[in-house]
Amino acid sequence: MNILITGGTGVIGRHAAKLLAERGHSVRILSRRATPDVPLLRGLPNVTFAQGDVRDPASLADAFEGCDAVVLSHQFQNFPVENPKRNETFDAVDRLGTGNCVRAAQQAGVRHLVYISGVALSHPNPPHPGVTAKLAAEQTVFESGLSAVSLRVNVVYAPDDKYFPKLAQAARLSPFVPIFGNGQSRCAPIHVVDVAQAIAYAAERPEVGGVVSACGPDEVSWKELLLAVAEVGAGGKRWSVHIPQTALMAAGALGEKLPTPPLSRQAVIFATQFDQRCAPPNCDAVFSFRVMGLREGLERAFLRVHSAADR
Repeated sequence: MNILITGGTGVIGRHAAKLLAERGHSVRILSRRATPDVPLLRGLPNVTFAQGDVRDPASLADAFEGCDAVVLSHQFQNFPVENPKRNETFDAVDRLGTGNCVRAAQQAGVRHLVYISGVALSHPNPPHPGVTAKLAAEQTVFESGLSAVSLRVNVVYAPDDKYFPKLAQAARLSPFVPIFGNGQSRCAPIHVVDVAQAIAYAAERPEVGGVVSACGPDEVSWKELLLAVAEVGAGGKRWSVHIPQTALMAAGALGEKLPTPPLSRQAVIFATQFDQRCAPPNCDAVFSFRVMGLREGLERAFLRVHSAADR
């Protein structure tokens, strides 16, 4: 198959691209840069890049041309902290950008869409622009007239993501792990290779449609997850230090005033108050493959942080 991946240089997209290429598919990655350097994809002859931006409909036609399926995994930089001054918002990228992609897919004769969404949409969470935008994007995908599946992904961890590896490394230097708020929001974390596996099956099996969750088998609180990551990375017991919600919201309000916000109040709500428990059906049941348990997945992703430092 010829498969296009929007957001293919991001952590989920690049792992999906690697797996799809290894399974023999021709993979094209939509990128805002003409020739991005993605270490994970180096040396894969059946991976190519097409320059374009989901916010610019005129830039999409060439990328979508000749594709059988499209994986829509685009996201703005510094997610989930929006930057309205740079048009990096949930509405611009998730809602409007997905609409642009769907129209480009229709015009190019694409037959199948895989939309990467979030499991938070399955629960009555606090009002949030991310939920509003992704629900609208899902509706656009399902009303496209093409075969389509939405993978509602849980918290994803990876050895090359932008947050969890830093936490695993920092845990070697300090016995304390910062926890945003009370840390009691629930999630079912999933290793990125299992997300990639779910994406590959979803792309290859257009007869599977509707909403499918992509969750790990172990439900934990955010506090439990962060401590588990830290303890695997450090190789020993670690303790939590809570940052009060009021302090986080104040920091978010200040962050919003900066040219490139490092934090926002909506990002604090996203990180501390969202219910991300798994909602059936889950990808392992739908596609018949085994999803790694949390301990196994964390050791695969972060145990090397501890081992490499000891050598």
